[in-house]
Amino acid sequence: MYQTASVQGAVDIETVRDLLTSFRTDVEQNEAGLAHAPVLRAMADSVDTSLAAADPQAQVGALRGVAQALPALVAGTAVQQGGDALANALATWLG
Repeated sequence: MYQTASVQGAVDIETVRDLLTSFRTDVEQNEAGLAHAPVLRAMADSVDTSLAAADPQAQVGALRGVAQALPALVAGTAVQQGGDALANALATWLG
């Protein structure tokens, strides 16, 4: 099953959190077919931790890393669209 998700317009932290929650659910539901499921879960945890960080500089570096790496890890998988949407939201939010 493939889901579609996209981000258009302004992105705020709540949008990113909502997409993160959806992405985690997608990974959990499709774990058996994902070669990189542990890495995807770790990336989701990293985003979660970064969103809660007090140091904005640390937050930006970690989130940019996820936004850049995530699309390649989800390409051709059942979680591609959710992963791409999360990566795009992060990139947009970080500006």
